[in-house]
Amino acid sequence: MKINLTLLFLVFVYFAAAQNHQKRFESIDVQHYDFEIHLNDTSDRIEGKANILVKFLKPSESLQLDLIGLNYSTSTGMKVRNVVFDGKPVNFFHKNDQLQIIFNRKIGSEETVNLGVIYSGVPADGLIISENKFGDRTFFGDNWPNRARYWLPTVDHPSDKATLDFFVFAPEHYKVVSNGQLENEIDLGNGIKFTNWKEKIPISTKLMVIGVAPFIEADLGRYRNTRVSCWVFPRNAEEGISDFAYGVRPLSYFSQTIGPYSYEKLAHVQSKTKYGGMENASCIFYAERAISGKQKIESLIAHETAHQWFGNSVTEQNWHHLWLSEGFATYLTHRYEKYYYGNQVFKDGLIDDRKQVIEYAHKKRAPVIDTTVTDYLELLNANSYQKASWFLHMLRNKIGDKVFTQTLKEYYLSFRNSTALTDDFKDIAEKNSKQDLDAFFHQWLWQPGLPVLKWQWKQKSNGEIRIKITQVQKKFLFNFPLEIKLLLQNGEKSQVKTLEISERKTSISFVLKGKVKDIQLDPDVKLLFELNK
Repeated sequence: MKINLTLLFLVFVYFAAAQNHQKRFESIDVQHYDFEIHLNDTSDRIEGKANILVKFLKPSESLQLDLIGLNYSTSTGMKVRNVVFDGKPVNFFHKNDQLQIIFNRKIGSEETVNLGVIYSGVPADGLIISENKFGDRTFFGDNWPNRARYWLPTVDHPSDKATLDFFVFAPEHYKVVSNGQLENEIDLGNGIKFTNWKEKIPISTKLMVIGVAPFIEADLGRYRNTRVSCWVFPRNAEEGISDFAYGVRPLSYFSQTIGPYSYEKLAHVQSKTKYGGMENASCIFYAERAISGKQKIESLIAHETAHQWFGNSVTEQNWHHLWLSEGFATYLTHRYEKYYYGNQVFKDGLIDDRKQVIEYAHKKRAPVIDTTVTDYLELLNANSYQKASWFLHMLRNKIGDKVFTQTLKEYYLSFRNSTALTDDFKDIAEKNSKQDLDAFFHQWLWQPGLPVLKWQWKQKSNGEIRIKITQVQKKFLFNFPLEIKLLLQNGEKSQVKTLEISERKTSISFVLKGKVKDIQLDPDVKLLFELNK
């Protein structure tokens, strides 16, 4: 029997992918978290109490949460002092960074219970306790991808979304910003201030944060009923307010082009995040050094704001589908820039992205949806951002702008405040376009690489043009339309023709009136490819 190795490979890929598409737990659904956090200026030790409302989808006598345990060699990590259920302490085991809670009775299917976890320790990560560039002490949550577990007992996985309250007790000279809306801020005396932020919309743990620093808060305006503000460090407050002046504009643009904004407010926050920007729901953190006062971060603001729709409200159910977050935010930023700054800026952005995809492909051969990755930080690459953005651009050209826009809106409204996988988006695109998009999605998202083209052309005296296109990349062939622009001599109007490429070598000939002086590939920047030189 002859084995089709290509088919065997595809079966393996889809099987491996299926194994990584499971939700963290199929048996429980966390409904709400209450996080009580006590901070101080004398040490990095935090005192925490979590009240967790959990709905059980199947009968169970135990529950597992993610929480980094105490590391005696570094004196970091969390030590659990007590777990309370039904008003009474229950047994628990805290090993290998998992908190296993043993209930004193069997929990029934569809039963919702509340349990409390009392703990303390020095976070090794997740809650970054440090100094800002001015030497001021600060505290910033920085949870992506699964670093909430360093300071919060949670189901630390994007598939499980919940509402939450943060109850923060901190020295009175700090201001506290977080997800959702401000419910209370009280000076308790003895130098301590209590702040409560409530997020009523379910979000993933990667987005659950607090920012605690000596902030200056400034109002940037409103879009409909949503207040937009910025939170900046006092010593660069003027520069920060100037840089964040664009804060309302992307909120307005994406609300009108995609659908209603999901959250109670939008805060742009100067912070100590390890990333250039982190799209925490309704509370975006920006790297502190991004602030210059020169208003050069509008595209970053647009990118992180776009995440409020894709990544936050519609969340990838598994990290391997990160493109549903980063690819969407990258492409929608280009669309935002096209709307405000014109088509050339849009094209320039795509051309720059194409260069980054090519550069990354030379370093690593991997698909956009790479189910072999276990260190999720490795997913922050040009595949998840730029190649995924290019995929959306090519999809838009394939199904048409009107259908693409309809698909984007329907996908958002269908999975708003929920989670989705790639097939969920594909199903809607197929329904609206009335096209079978399996092969298209597979070759650009599940298959590594991109077309690498070698080409040549000549024109005979009778006007016949012969063009030869060769795909020289190894292994996989791509199927795509390639536009060519024929530049004619004597000032005659140029012509654009579309070639359908699917084979290793494609030869095309046609007769053209007029003499061709040059031919350009992909004149309108519609194809992700590399030109072999």
